Amino acid sequence: MKRRRYDIDFAQIMPILVATMFAAVLTLLLTLGIQRAAQLQSASGALQLASELRSLPQYFATELTLVQRGLESRTFVGEPIDDIATARDGFDKALARIDRDLEAAGLGGNAEIQRIRGALDAAWQRYSPLLVATGRHKGTPYADTLTGSRLNSTGRALKADVDEALAQQEAATRDVGGALKDLATGLQNAVGDRGRSLRTFLVIGAAVAALLLALMLYFSLRSRRAAADARRAERQVADILGTVREGLFLLDRNLALGAVHSASLTRILHTEVVHGSSFEELLRPLVPAKTLATAMKFVNLLWKEKVHEDLIDTVNPLSQIEVQFSRAGSGAESRHLSFAFKRVKSAGGQGEHLLGIVTDVTDRVQIARELEQSKADNLAQLDLVMQLLQVPGAQLQAFVRDSDMALRKGNAILKQPGREESELRSKLNGVFREVHTIKGEAGGLGLGSVAARVHQLEESLAALRERKTLDGNDFIPIVVKLDELMSYLGGVGQFADRLAEVQPKGDTLKSVVPPLLANQVLEASEPPLEQLLAQVVSETASAEAKRVTLKCRGLDAIPAPYRRAAKDILIHMARNAVVHGIEAPDARLAASKPDTAQVRVSFEATGNDGYVLTVEDDGQGLPFERILDTALRKGLVSPADAARMERPAVYGLIFRPGFSTAEQVTEHAGRGVGLDSVSQTVRSLGGSIGIATTDGKFTRFRMKLPLPGGKLTATHAA
Repeated sequence: MKRRRYDIDFAQIMPILVATMFAAVLTLLLTLGIQRAAQLQSASGALQLASELRSLPQYFATELTLVQRGLESRTFVGEPIDDIATARDGFDKALARIDRDLEAAGLGGNAEIQRIRGALDAAWQRYSPLLVATGRHKGTPYADTLTGSRLNSTGRALKADVDEALAQQEAATRDVGGALKDLATGLQNAVGDRGRSLRTFLVIGAAVAALLLALMLYFSLRSRRAAADARRAERQVADILGTVREGLFLLDRNLALGAVHSASLTRILHTEVVHGSSFEELLRPLVPAKTLATAMKFVNLLWKEKVHEDLIDTVNPLSQIEVQFSRAGSGAESRHLSFAFKRVKSAGGQGEHLLGIVTDVTDRVQIARELEQSKADNLAQLDLVMQLLQVPGAQLQAFVRDSDMALRKGNAILKQPGREESELRSKLNGVFREVHTIKGEAGGLGLGSVAARVHQLEESLAALRERKTLDGNDFIPIVVKLDELMSYLGGVGQFADRLAEVQPKGDTLKSVVPPLLANQVLEASEPPLEQLLAQVVSETASAEAKRVTLKCRGLDAIPAPYRRAAKDILIHMARNAVVHGIEAPDARLAASKPDTAQVRVSFEATGNDGYVLTVEDDGQGLPFERILDTALRKGLVSPADAARMERPAVYGLIFRPGFSTAEQVTEHAGRGVGLDSVSQTVRSLGGSIGIATTDGKFTRFRMKLPLPGGKLTATHAA
């Protein structure tokens, strides 16, 4: 287990250390001073007692004299004898107290004092028994006679003891008094020493206290300055955290949020950041559970000392995430956030926190997307130029002219009044047919960029068709997109006009396109319809991964009034044959067919009856069951009607608007518009459509067209 390291800031603990040291010295000085004061007091008390005891030997002499004279004059001597006993006891007690005071004053081991004290005890021991003897006699010292009072035996013994005491009085006064004088002198010297020592301690203590006060004032001033600097730094940090656009926060080793974070953090995350809350709780509303788990593992890896911080940052799962924030009254708002993490190391190099940096990179992401879109647009424009250069100028002009007419017709359909559901559906289908015709021809000419643009409009029309109910406002986005498509095709038309200006002169388009693209220009003459259909079949077959050849007959005999309509019909029918009729090469081989299919197109006159336009393929035939199932799913027929329907009626369902058996929508099929457009065009010409098909063999569409100005009716199948 690794021992945790702690960094010590000596600048912060220095005042504490100095104050502690000075406080300890001052405490020691005060303790010694108090001790010296107590010793001084004890020595003074001993000195005072010694001074008071110096008068007792003379007092004893006086009292003994009074006893002696009283005995001689036969007066009462009990009081002075009692006084002597009391004074003697007081002397003993005073000596005992002096001994205690000497010990308390620290003089118990002083040799000189003990010598004087021994001399005093010796002198007192010689004198004290004499005083004791005067007090041992009990009873009256006198006896009365006829001639007067006289001393009895007690009196005579008392007088003898008193006389003995008085005889020793001078020596006792000298010895005891001298010892007491010497003791007083020694104590006086000791008191002086103790007083000087006490003054020394007091002076030193006062100096230390003054120095401590000065240091405290100095450190207080430094502390105030440091506090002011800290407040100023705190204000500056607060200003920084309140100004930076990034969301800054700290994480401890438990991944708990620190107390300090930038003001932008709550704005970026749209939530309050609570000190001590878990980083995982902060992330949970923002990211999916899987991303959250990966993010927590990543953040925990940053605590490992051997992990390379910059290297692991390349796998940061939070480097760019898209989050959804709910906004009152305006739904959800999508934003892009970027989280970054940096280890925050102390002076000792030990990491104690992670610095989290969250940035709202929505603008950057949008700019990047716009740049990518701009790049894609530029590439699309270049691709469009390449595609346009491969289309003969006259044919390109014809396409632009026909497309403009189709879009204007679609715009006119949208402007037609209508409020009923059926009317709105009719308008939608009409616009769909016109747009789908443009896409078919664009695909046939190899104008993939134009076809893709038209396909986007079809997506919007298809989404509108899937709605259960329609109203007029639903067509507003269609009008806008239709206008955008017209502007786009207008640019194509301008290019076609420039191309037409230079091509008749044999120019290589150096004035229009770069030299490397000039060799892409084909002949200016408009190719026949057969060539256009060949392009349509080739483009569609390539997109569907199929092999198809086209056989045409009699297309150059199409009357001028029918050429535009015939072109639209044949483009739809050819695409439809390749997508729906022709099988994949593997399926054809499995059915013992050549892997390359055939689509045959013919146009022939039938005398006064008009013309017959035929489109036939050797594919799989019309899927009767699938057509019927699709019609049931879409609600075009009821189960009861389906049970009674004959094959011709079922096959006729493929001409319904929006009907398609394709499992998925592609650029070439799945909208259910192509055959609807064919049916509408044939009907507008007064013609009719017949269907012949055999499962696994072929499908043939025969479109009878009247002579210009005539009219036929009905659509039938065989």
